[in-house]
Amino acid sequence: MGPGANDFRKVSRGQRSGKGRTGPVTLAIERSGDVIRLRMSSVGSRAAGLDVSAYVLRGVMIDTGFPRVHAELLDAVRSIGVRGAIVTHWHEDHAGNVPMLAAEGIPIIARDDTLAMLRAHPAIRLYRRMTWGSPSTLASTPAAFDAGEFECIHTPGHSSDHQIVWDPVTATLFSGDLWLGVRARILHATEDPYRIVESLRAVRGLSPARMFDAHRGEVAHPPQALDAKIAWLGETLATVEERIRAGWPDREIVHRVLGGEERAAYVSRGEYSRRNLVRAARRHLQAR
Repeated sequence: MGPGANDFRKVSRGQRSGKGRTGPVTLAIERSGDVIRLRMSSVGSRAAGLDVSAYVLRGVMIDTGFPRVHAELLDAVRSIGVRGAIVTHWHEDHAGNVPMLAAEGIPIIARDDTLAMLRAHPAIRLYRRMTWGSPSTLASTPAAFDAGEFECIHTPGHSSDHQIVWDPVTATLFSGDLWLGVRARILHATEDPYRIVESLRAVRGLSPARMFDAHRGEVAHPPQALDAKIAWLGETLATVEERIRAGWPDREIVHRVLGGEERAAYVSRGEYSRRNLVRAARRHLQAR
């Protein structure tokens, strides 16, 4: 079923600086050549084994982190000299500081549907608020800016508004939440793994020399990592479909095909679970 997640370990280069890992929220600044990584975590995210990163290249920041780290992020934005931000999608760990940055007059590029979600301020469940915090409602229209050579490419699946950011000058891909590891099998209830495969194939055509994942950092060998994810997810969906046709219940498929549930499934009451991959396959078969 293709290479495993460990075949594509994150690349870590340069000296780490910034706050330590013991405070309520942390922001560490790391460098990988010309890319600056703003690596952020909270007590809740560390308990879940998570952090999230924004990246800065030539003064353009990709994503804005989560609401609880707003003060630390604003300090970093000012010290680094960020001239504008591009947002990959509306989720609170990526767009959580858009209202604050917009109020500070920092220009922001985001899809119209992303901005609409931030204005609508949809309710998020307790486990997400505990992990990342609850973002403010976007009350103002962010100022626009010229991002130069950077390109935004719509890559739905993880969310309907998801986009990646591509820098053709350095062949660098900022993949947001598109990749997330080869064998990432836990999904939000609203995700569409079939569209994720389509988006991965579109991005693979760029042949990126570098890829930065929002949660895993720099990914080694981006084309091979994308190929492995496409192969694994496509084959896994085909296996799940086969079991559905054979009459297997969801719980059995999750256990025998996907390796059982993770703790996140119980904490989120099923909103973030491996069973959502099975449910997506059932919807896909019904639609066909």
